[in-house]
Amino acid sequence: MKDDKLKDDKVKDQKRKEDSFSKGRGIVYSIALAMAVCLLTGLAITFNVKRIEAKRTSIAIEAVQDLYQFSKVEDLDKNMVKLKDFTTQSVYNQLTVDNEERTLNTYLKFKGAPTTVNVVKATSSYILYTLTNENIDKDRVFIFMYDFNSKGQISKVRESECLDFLK
Repeated sequence: MKDDKLKDDKVKDQKRKEDSFSKGRGIVYSIALAMAVCLLTGLAITFNVKRIEAKRTSIAIEAVQDLYQFSKVEDLDKNMVKLKDFTTQSVYNQLTVDNEERTLNTYLKFKGAPTTVNVVKATSSYILYTLTNENIDKDRVFIFMYDFNSKGQISKVRESECLDFLK
């Protein structure tokens, strides 16, 4: 009888060890699965953010080209129609060739000569570029800084000329 009880105790003890081991294995699998899901989610978010930034950079480059790239002055009117599609109304009003201050300070300097935009560097917040125009020094570098709103439109713009202190 003692032997039977001893055997039963050993069997119960063995069963407890097996149950404990399988519970531990289940926890390990659960943790591994949770880590895999977190990793995949992180990768998906990173990929999506990079895709959005690339799209925004592409739109900003297109905006700079619409503003300054033309073979004849009449092309600017067509470019402004395209520009209106991806800017807020206030930004469009700021950038349009119909803005008298902009025309006086920018477009008259081109003297109607064909102009090409040369992108030097493009990021998710600014575009560095030069202009090829017979009336503008080719070494002048300009910057187009921008922000987007939640609707995917350029919502804030700032432009400047960059002056290198060291060459």
